Amino acid sequence: MMKTKKMTYVTMLAAIAILFHMIEGMIPIPLPVPGFKLGLANIVGLIALYMFDDKTMIGINLMRVLLASLLRGIIFGTGFWLSLCGVMLSCTAAVIAKRKTPMSIYGVSVASSTAHVIGQMIAVTIIYQQFLMGALLPVLILLAIPTGIGVGYLSNLVLNRIK
Repeated sequence: MMKTKKMTYVTMLAAIAILFHMIEGMIPIPLPVPGFKLGLANIVGLIALYMFDDKTMIGINLMRVLLASLLRGIIFGTGFWLSLCGVMLSCTAAVIAKRKTPMSIYGVSVASSTAHVIGQMIAVTIIYQQFLMGALLPVLILLAIPTGIGVGYLSNLVLNRIK
């Protein structure tokens, strides 16, 4: 792929990821579980991973967290650190799952989703020094599995349309 074409795709994917990140915060979730979100912006990260490479996915996800936090006015606040820790562990899990296992995009997405939850729990524990927050971890992981499957499904649909 030509450099200019790739740069255009990456820029558009980053803009869509930022938009999804911003919109997702406005969607009311009818579950009484604090911190639970659908992970819509992760669709873009998976598309970048399968369309390009792991460095592109990590770059898009970092741009998304930085710029969306800046736009929301929470740069370097608690929400930023939670998002950043979740995204970094999520990206690591997705790259390892794609490279080292025969998982499909669904398995990679579930691994990424559960790692995101674990990363956020680590950040919450460090920031607030509240080790009891870990009691929510099993519930959040159980919720991360169907959302990971949904994100994988939507990502797969988009990738099939692009090809």
